[in-house]
Amino acid sequence: MRRSRGDEGRPAAVACTALAALAIGGWMGWREATRPRGALPTTRLDVDTARPAELEVLPGVGPSLAAAIAADRRAHGPFGGAAGLDRVKGIGPALVRKLAPHVR
Repeated sequence: MRRSRGDEGRPAAVACTALAALAIGGWMGWREATRPRGALPTTRLDVDTARPAELEVLPGVGPSLAAAIAADRRAHGPFGGAAGLDRVKGIGPALVRKLAPHVR
């Protein structure tokens, strides 16, 4: 098959696009693999000392909510348990009830 003008860079562009897609997909897979889903802590987590990465294993808590919990704790002090989490924007009574068995 004979190539026409302008096709010289096409194989390189396709290869670069494929490599970029693989790199992005691999990074996203790595990110998901480092965050244990469904693996709840075997002991109750202390919300007054837990790091954001530790908070992410709690049901209903993702990276942004974990960061908000840590920021609120730095700004306003300890929560004193699950009930104190309701002061964090994004955490309502339903989530407090869901978290209560997993935090202290």
